[in-house]
Amino acid sequence: MKLRREYREELSELEDRILSMGSRVLDMLGEAMEALIEHDLTRAAAVIRTDDLLDAQYEEVHEHILTTIALQAPVATQLRLLSAFLHCNIHLERMGDLCVNIAKIVTLIDQDSEDEELIAQVGEMAQHARRVIERALEALAKRDLDIVAELPAMDDPIDKLNRGLFKRMVRLAISEEKKLDWAMRMVLVSRYLERMGDHAVDIGEQVYFIVTGNNIELASNSPRE
Repeated sequence: MKLRREYREELSELEDRILSMGSRVLDMLGEAMEALIEHDLTRAAAVIRTDDLLDAQYEEVHEHILTTIALQAPVATQLRLLSAFLHCNIHLERMGDLCVNIAKIVTLIDQDSEDEELIAQVGEMAQHARRVIERALEALAKRDLDIVAELPAMDDPIDKLNRGLFKRMVRLAISEEKKLDWAMRMVLVSRYLERMGDHAVDIGEQVYFIVTGNNIELASNSPRE
Protein backbone atom coordinates (compact mmCIF):
# COMPACT_ATOMS: atom_id res chain seq x y z
CA MET A 1 0.00 0.00 0.00
CA LYS A 2 2.83 2.34 0.91
CA LEU A 3 4.60 1.46 -2.34
CA ARG A 4 1.52 2.30 -4.40
CA ARG A 5 1.17 5.63 -2.60
CA GLU A 6 4.81 6.42 -3.32
CA TYR A 7 4.23 5.47 -6.96
CA ARG A 8 1.28 7.86 -7.22
CA GLU A 9 3.41 10.58 -5.68
CA GLU A 10 6.12 9.82 -8.22
CA LEU A 11 3.67 10.25 -11.11
CA SER A 12 2.45 13.51 -9.59
CA GLU A 13 6.01 14.74 -9.30
CA LEU A 14 6.66 13.90 -12.95
CA GLU A 15 3.61 15.89 -13.98
CA ASP A 16 4.71 18.86 -11.87
CA ARG A 17 8.10 18.81 -13.57
CA ILE A 18 6.53 18.74 -17.01
CA LEU A 19 4.26 21.66 -16.14
CA SER A 20 7.31 23.48 -14.78
CA MET A 21 8.97 22.97 -18.16
CA GLY A 22 5.89 24.49 -19.76
CA SER A 23 6.22 27.58 -17.58
CA ARG A 24 9.86 27.89 -18.57
CA VAL A 25 8.95 27.66 -22.25
CA LEU A 26 6.41 30.47 -21.81
CA ASP A 27 9.06 32.61 -20.13
CA MET A 28 11.50 31.87 -22.95
CA LEU A 29 8.91 32.81 -25.57
CA GLY A 30 8.15 36.10 -23.85
CA GLU A 31 11.84 36.98 -23.48
CA ALA A 32 12.67 35.95 -27.05
CA MET A 33 9.92 38.17 -28.46
CA GLU A 34 10.91 41.10 -26.25
CA ALA A 35 14.48 40.64 -27.47
CA LEU A 36 13.27 40.62 -31.07
CA ILE A 37 11.03 43.67 -30.77
CA GLU A 38 13.54 45.71 -28.73
CA HIS A 39 16.60 44.28 -30.52
CA ASP A 40 17.93 43.39 -27.08
CA LEU A 41 21.01 41.21 -27.48
CA THR A 42 21.37 40.68 -23.73
CA ARG A 43 17.86 39.26 -23.51
CA ALA A 44 18.49 37.09 -26.55
CA ALA A 45 21.63 35.65 -24.95
CA ALA A 46 19.68 34.93 -21.75
CA VAL A 47 17.10 32.92 -23.71
CA ILE A 48 19.86 30.84 -25.26
CA ARG A 49 21.37 30.16 -21.84
CA THR A 50 17.98 29.25 -20.38
CA ASP A 51 17.60 26.52 -22.97
CA ASP A 52 20.45 24.65 -21.27
CA LEU A 53 18.28 24.48 -18.15
CA LEU A 54 15.28 23.30 -20.17
CA ASP A 55 17.38 20.62 -21.87
CA ALA A 56 18.58 19.42 -18.47
CA GLN A 57 14.96 19.21 -17.28
CA TYR A 58 14.06 17.30 -20.44
CA GLU A 59 16.81 14.73 -19.86
CA GLU A 60 15.87 14.27 -16.20
CA VAL A 61 12.18 13.81 -16.97
CA HIS A 62 12.93 11.47 -19.89
CA GLU A 63 15.16 9.24 -17.76
CA HIS A 64 12.71 9.33 -14.85
CA ILE A 65 9.85 8.17 -17.08
CA LEU A 66 11.84 5.32 -18.60
CA THR A 67 13.06 4.21 -15.17
CA THR A 68 9.50 4.28 -13.82
CA ILE A 69 8.25 2.15 -16.71
CA ALA A 70 11.08 -0.35 -16.19
CA LEU A 71 10.76 -0.65 -12.42
CA GLN A 72 7.09 -0.13 -11.62
CA ALA A 73 5.39 -2.32 -14.24
CA PRO A 74 2.59 0.25 -14.75
CA VAL A 75 -0.94 -0.92 -15.51
CA ALA A 76 -2.65 0.27 -18.70
CA THR A 77 -3.92 3.63 -17.42
CA GLN A 78 -0.58 4.46 -15.83
CA LEU A 79 1.30 3.38 -18.94
CA ARG A 80 -0.88 5.72 -21.00
CA LEU A 81 -0.03 8.53 -18.63
CA LEU A 82 3.70 7.87 -18.79
CA SER A 83 3.61 7.54 -22.59
CA ALA A 84 1.81 10.88 -22.84
CA PHE A 85 4.33 12.46 -20.49
CA LEU A 86 7.13 11.26 -22.79
CA HIS A 87 5.50 12.97 -25.76
CA CYS A 88 4.70 16.18 -23.87
CA ASN A 89 8.30 16.32 -22.68
CA ILE A 90 9.52 16.13 -26.28
CA HIS A 91 7.10 18.82 -27.48
CA LEU A 92 8.17 21.23 -24.72
CA GLU A 93 11.86 20.67 -25.41
CA ARG A 94 11.30 21.41 -29.10
CA MET A 95 9.35 24.56 -28.26
CA GLY A 96 12.35 25.68 -26.24
CA ASP A 97 14.56 25.10 -29.28
CA LEU A 98 12.22 27.26 -31.37
CA CYS A 99 12.54 30.08 -28.80
CA VAL A 100 16.32 29.77 -29.10
CA ASN A 101 16.02 30.03 -32.89
CA ILE A 102 14.13 33.31 -32.49
CA ALA A 103 16.74 34.59 -30.03
CA LYS A 104 19.56 33.74 -32.43
CA ILE A 105 17.85 35.68 -35.20
CA VAL A 106 18.00 38.78 -32.97
CA THR A 107 21.80 38.65 -33.24
CA LEU A 108 21.64 38.52 -37.06
CA ILE A 109 19.14 41.17 -38.10
CA ASP A 110 19.69 44.83 -38.93
CA GLN A 111 17.30 46.86 -36.81
CA ASP A 112 17.35 49.71 -39.34
CA SER A 113 15.68 47.42 -41.90
CA GLU A 114 12.72 46.70 -39.62
CA ASP A 115 9.14 47.28 -40.77
CA GLU A 116 7.00 48.39 -37.81
CA GLU A 117 3.69 47.04 -39.09
CA LEU A 118 5.09 43.62 -39.85
CA ILE A 119 6.98 43.30 -36.57
CA ALA A 120 3.71 44.16 -34.79
CA GLN A 121 2.00 41.31 -36.63
CA VAL A 122 4.77 38.91 -35.65
CA GLY A 123 4.15 40.04 -32.07
CA GLU A 124 0.46 39.27 -32.51
CA MET A 125 1.35 35.77 -33.66
CA ALA A 126 3.44 35.31 -30.52
CA GLN A 127 0.49 36.35 -28.34
CA HIS A 128 -1.72 33.74 -30.00
CA ALA A 129 1.01 31.13 -29.60
CA ARG A 130 1.33 31.95 -25.93
CA ARG A 131 -2.41 31.59 -25.37
CA VAL A 132 -2.64 28.19 -27.06
CA ILE A 133 0.38 26.91 -25.10
CA GLU A 134 -1.13 28.12 -21.83
CA ARG A 135 -4.44 26.40 -22.60
CA ALA A 136 -2.71 23.17 -23.61
CA LEU A 137 -0.85 23.12 -20.30
CA GLU A 138 -4.09 23.86 -18.46
CA ALA A 139 -5.76 20.98 -20.28
CA LEU A 140 -2.94 18.69 -19.16
CA ALA A 141 -3.14 19.84 -15.55
CA LYS A 142 -6.94 19.47 -15.42
CA ARG A 143 -7.36 16.52 -17.85
CA ASP A 144 -9.96 18.76 -19.48
CA LEU A 145 -11.25 17.55 -22.85
CA ASP A 146 -13.33 20.70 -23.34
CA ILE A 147 -10.12 22.74 -23.36
CA VAL A 148 -8.53 20.19 -25.69
CA ALA A 149 -11.40 20.73 -28.13
CA GLU A 150 -10.69 24.48 -28.13
CA LEU A 151 -7.05 24.16 -29.16
CA PRO A 152 -7.37 23.76 -32.97
CA ALA A 153 -9.53 26.89 -33.22
CA MET A 154 -7.04 28.77 -31.04
CA ASP A 155 -4.24 27.64 -33.34
CA ASP A 156 -6.03 28.74 -36.53
CA PRO A 157 -5.16 32.48 -36.22
CA ILE A 158 -1.47 31.58 -35.97
CA ASP A 159 -1.67 29.58 -39.21
CA LYS A 160 -3.56 32.37 -40.98
CA LEU A 161 -1.15 35.04 -39.78
CA ASN A 162 1.77 32.88 -40.86
CA ARG A 163 0.41 32.62 -44.40
CA GLY A 164 -0.47 36.30 -44.59
CA LEU A 165 2.86 37.44 -43.16
CA PHE A 166 4.80 35.36 -45.67
CA LYS A 167 3.03 37.05 -48.58
CA ARG A 168 3.47 40.54 -47.11
CA MET A 169 7.12 39.98 -46.34
CA VAL A 170 7.79 38.79 -49.88
CA ARG A 171 6.15 41.94 -51.22
CA LEU A 172 8.21 44.05 -48.82
CA ALA A 173 11.42 42.37 -49.92
CA ILE A 174 10.57 42.99 -53.57
CA SER A 175 9.67 46.65 -53.08
CA GLU A 176 12.53 47.47 -50.70
CA GLU A 177 15.57 45.38 -51.51
CA LYS A 178 17.51 46.58 -48.47
CA LYS A 179 14.89 44.88 -46.27
CA LEU A 180 15.25 41.51 -48.01
CA ASP A 181 17.46 39.93 -45.35
CA TRP A 182 15.29 41.20 -42.49
CA ALA A 183 12.09 40.04 -44.20
CA MET A 184 13.42 36.54 -44.82
CA ARG A 185 14.46 36.19 -41.20
CA MET A 186 10.99 37.29 -40.07
CA VAL A 187 9.56 34.58 -42.31
CA LEU A 188 11.55 32.14 -40.20
CA VAL A 189 10.31 33.68 -36.93
CA SER A 190 6.75 33.41 -38.21
CA ARG A 191 7.33 29.76 -39.04
CA TYR A 192 8.81 29.06 -35.61
CA LEU A 193 5.76 30.57 -33.90
CA GLU A 194 3.44 28.57 -36.12
CA ARG A 195 5.24 25.38 -35.16
CA MET A 196 4.98 26.25 -31.47
CA GLY A 197 1.21 26.40 -31.88
CA ASP A 198 1.28 22.99 -33.54
CA HIS A 199 3.30 21.50 -30.69
CA ALA A 200 0.78 22.90 -28.19
CA VAL A 201 -2.08 21.28 -30.10
CA ASP A 202 -0.16 18.00 -30.00
CA ILE A 203 0.02 18.26 -26.21
CA GLY A 204 -3.77 18.46 -26.35
CA GLU A 205 -3.78 15.21 -28.32
CA GLN A 206 -1.79 13.59 -25.52
CA VAL A 207 -4.33 14.79 -22.96
CA TYR A 208 -7.07 13.18 -25.04
CA PHE A 209 -5.06 9.94 -25.04
CA ILE A 210 -4.61 10.05 -21.25
CA VAL A 211 -8.32 10.50 -20.62
CA THR A 212 -9.83 8.22 -23.29
CA GLY A 213 -7.11 5.79 -24.31
CA ASN A 214 -7.72 6.78 -27.93
CA ASN A 215 -5.47 8.63 -30.35
CA ILE A 216 -6.84 11.69 -32.13
CA GLU A 217 -5.36 14.10 -34.63
CA LEU A 218 -6.61 17.57 -33.85
CA ALA A 219 -4.73 19.38 -36.62
CA SER A 220 -3.48 18.18 -40.00
CA ASN A 221 -0.35 20.32 -39.70
CA SER A 222 0.91 18.81 -36.44
CA PRO A 223 4.71 18.62 -36.35
CA ARG A 224 6.12 15.14 -36.78
CA GLU A 225 9.84 15.87 -36.68
